[in-house]
Amino acid sequence: MVNSSLAYEILLYINSFYFGLFATCELGTLILKSVLIIEKYEVEKDPTRLGQDYGMLVGLFIIEATRLILGRKGSLSEKDIPVMFSVLLTVPSIVGVLYLLIWQVVVLRIEYIWCTLMLVLQVLEFVFACMFIVTLCRGPSYD
Repeated sequence: MVNSSLAYEILLYINSFYFGLFATCELGTLILKSVLIIEKYEVEKDPTRLGQDYGMLVGLFIIEATRLILGRKGSLSEKDIPVMFSVLLTVPSIVGVLYLLIWQVVVLRIEYIWCTLMLVLQVLEFVFACMFIVTLCRGPSYD
């Protein structure tokens, strides 16, 4: 059987570094798009569209950072409550990444790669977090 605690902790560790890179690149890309491709956003027709993208990005950053912190705390202390909250926060985080991947007005090719890698990490973390919660909730075995 796979040690789900170790696999979950490794995925959280990798994602904590990747999230910093992802956040920096996405913010820089959105600033670049808002400066260079302003006519694609049609700011004159719908001025809230650009603000919506920035708001979604900031919300995603907050949710993902909270999710990673709770996951690391729960994994290191082997408590199931923080890990459960981390699993619950995975759903809005995935929706935020899907927004960046699908529903943005302008999506660059490099963003497809960044967002797809982020989604893969989140899904793997979700699976191993669920396995970790199951092993924590199981009673002690005296084999």
